[in-house]
Amino acid sequence: MNKKSLIVLLLVFSLISLFGCKKNGKPKPPEPPEPPIIIDEDEVAWGLVKDEANLCFQFFMETTNFKDGSLGYGLARDRWPDNQYMASIASVGFMLASLPYGVENKLITRELAFERASKTMDTLLRLKNYSGFFYHWMDMRNGIELDGSEVSVIDTALMLAGAIVAGEYFGGEVKTKMQQIYDRIDWNFYVNKDRNMFYMGYKPNAGGFSGAWDHISEQMIMYVMGAGSSTHPIDASLYRTVKNIAMMNYRGRYKSKNYETETFIYVGNGSLFQHQFSHAFIDFRNIVDHQGTNWFKNATEATKANYYFCKDEAYKYIAYQDAWGISAGDHPFGYKAFGSPPAKNNSHNGTIMPYAALASINYTPEYTFEAVRHFDTLEKLKGNYGYVDAYNLGPVDPTFFPQLAERAPWYDNDVLGIDKGITLLMIANYESNLIWNLFMQNANVQRGLEILEFRPATE
Repeated sequence: MNKKSLIVLLLVFSLISLFGCKKNGKPKPPEPPEPPIIIDEDEVAWGLVKDEANLCFQFFMETTNFKDGSLGYGLARDRWPDNQYMASIASVGFMLASLPYGVENKLITRELAFERASKTMDTLLRLKNYSGFFYHWMDMRNGIELDGSEVSVIDTALMLAGAIVAGEYFGGEVKTKMQQIYDRIDWNFYVNKDRNMFYMGYKPNAGGFSGAWDHISEQMIMYVMGAGSSTHPIDASLYRTVKNIAMMNYRGRYKSKNYETETFIYVGNGSLFQHQFSHAFIDFRNIVDHQGTNWFKNATEATKANYYFCKDEAYKYIAYQDAWGISAGDHPFGYKAFGSPPAKNNSHNGTIMPYAALASINYTPEYTFEAVRHFDTLEKLKGNYGYVDAYNLGPVDPTFFPQLAERAPWYDNDVLGIDKGITLLMIANYESNLIWNLFMQNANVQRGLEILEFRPATE
């Protein structure tokens, strides 16, 4: 074979090899598929919770009397849409505490929020009061007390707590006016000196003082702010009196079919809001009292008891099958403070108050997220300002509670100011500690906690 023939033959073999490789080679593997989008259920639930908080803020901004020149400027609705002109002084406190949330979330300008806080303080400074204590309910147009309303120590305290939050956030004239409101409250005026505890109510023209705060409930802030007063303080003995009663008579566990709580101090009727209202302001997470009680952990156990009780009673009531939250609020037959065991005076009828689960987010976030995912499926639960106050889907067996079965499914028509308020504040704390940080930095609050001998937890 000559050289020319060899070159031709090598060229032929090269071409055959080249085309053969292309024909018989492995196909290029396909591009890997895009990874599936994994939906984090907690993120979805948090979005629902956040939406609810924003709607709670909207409630206060759209239903409070912010009419310039009005004698009732800043008075916040007790409920909506019913009782059109009924304001609650506690709701005013929640409104004031909501303003920092609105500014931080860009739902209102700082300038407008400052103006509303300052003008509301002006109203509070001129409203009728007794030794600094306000009427519970009043006409939001003019600030005149409503018939039958008492002068309330707890509702005044909730108002003051919200005013402290606003004062610490905005400073300036808002804080100055807040301090004037604080300093004129004579906490001793409301003390039953024979029993060394606060009275529960005062009606100047109808019997005077009545009742007693004789067990631990939503009133914890009264002892802290009272002890911390710069002008008319109480001493630590009031708190100790009530705490000792609680330790002797209001301690227990809830034993569920699937869970048993730790021993905790419960409230008289087991209503969940009583483990929430003071806790929205006082950051109990890392402090204990003179007996070593951590009230945050205590509230967590109470929340678990409420949750598991609903699970245990789901064979009776439909709403308990997918949600939980037994507290004070509207129900198909009126208004009542429902609750769960081990409280001795608890009662319930299958009514769920969504705020009870939502405002428990700092204690049991996983249970809150579970509840809110279900709330979102109930279209009739949703209103202009988030979830309505309560709902009841009736008994599992209609013969068990025929009167309820006739009315179910029942959804409330109203939202309540204090319930929207506690929802917003607890969510704000879960998100950023906002309300806790502002309230706890107040000098009077710090003094009150020191006098009551709260100290850092060692655990």
